[in-house]
Amino acid sequence: MELRVGDQTLRREQAHGNLSTHGLFLCAEQLPAGTPVHVHFTANPPADMDGVVRFRDADGIGIEFTAVSEADRRSLDALIAEFTENEFPAA
Repeated sequence: MELRVGDQTLRREQAHGNLSTHGLFLCAEQLPAGTPVHVHFTANPPADMDGVVRFRDADGIGIEFTAVSEADRRSLDALIAEFTENEFPAA
């Protein structure tokens, strides 16, 4: 997955946290609350969504998705189903 903040891109081979249709929690990324972000999942099919950091603590950040197309919502649903099937945390 990739997390874009302005002109900076943070890449993660494995995102540690949890994922839902409304947002995600990422461990270890320390960005201030209110920071706009773009999230790109390199899954098959890929998914792209805009979001904003709503929460930050010592463990990581909570991102709320603010713009998700219908196609990306379907991709996100498939990704959540895959995580759930493989027993990864999905909210």
